Amino acid sequence: MYSVPPRRILAATDLSEESGGAVGRAAALAARHGARLRVVHVVPPDVDPDLVEFAGTLLRSQVHRYTGPVRDAEGGGGTDAGEGVETGLRFGRVGPALLDEARKADADLLVVGAHGADRRPGALIGGTPGNLVRAARGPVLVVRRPADTAYRRVLLAVDDSEVSREAARAGIALTPGAEHLALHVSIVPGERLLLQRGVDDAGLEQLRHAVVERARPDIERLVDALTPRPDDVLVLPGRAQEVVPARAASPGADLVVVGTGTRSGFGYALLGSVARHVMAEAPCDVLVVPGTER
Repeated sequence: MYSVPPRRILAATDLSEESGGAVGRAAALAARHGARLRVVHVVPPDVDPDLVEFAGTLLRSQVHRYTGPVRDAEGGGGTDAGEGVETGLRFGRVGPALLDEARKADADLLVVGAHGADRRPGALIGGTPGNLVRAARGPVLVVRRPADTAYRRVLLAVDDSEVSREAARAGIALTPGAEHLALHVSIVPGERLLLQRGVDDAGLEQLRHAVVERARPDIERLVDALTPRPDDVLVLPGRAQEVVPARAASPGADLVVVGTGTRSGFGYALLGSVARHVMAEAPCDVLVVPGTER
């Protein structure tokens, strides 16, 4: 489902400097993949008409500033990404308006800044980006860093689920020129209880090693089925909520790719603990790929 590059990209902006990075990254990816790009700002429905006109001017100015020229940021060969970019104002609540826009544009990638103008701790999970990830029907790219270079090192968080396979395929298709590292994290069942019962460090290390070796064949098979195959595979012990963000910082990843659960009966993704922690704690951009609908 996600094994091809995006063809229609929708970028959301609140017109802040922080969200300008998301616009720039969306433009770089559009240039890299020859995709159509639309940039949208949502205006409250009761705003003064004069401010609506001003918002439109600011939107066009931000798009011009952050989209062109994008010179080889994603291998686009100096394409002026500002040419042909569509812009639009929507009215209403931010989340529903953007999701409706994505549906109407048939967008296969939604790009949003990690915080926008809201820099409070935890704003990502409780604010618009987190809500969009939960409700979107396709991949959402949450941007933290300026788009001054291409994605060069990409961390694929994998397990043995189909959701994980779809996410890995999406990440590879989006970043074909990058180095891809597949990471699986296995936890020792009841590890905390074992510690409370006096299992020493040596015994715990043996259990961790056994759990890792038990998981490795399945993860290697999953990775072997990806095209192209990731450059390296890591199978580590621990809690994925902690290890994945830490490894994103340790090798200097530019992007982390993580899948999230199947969709609920209400149409919302069941945003798993790993995805929530990665979005909140990874120091780089995060691509969240939803599972299929139920």
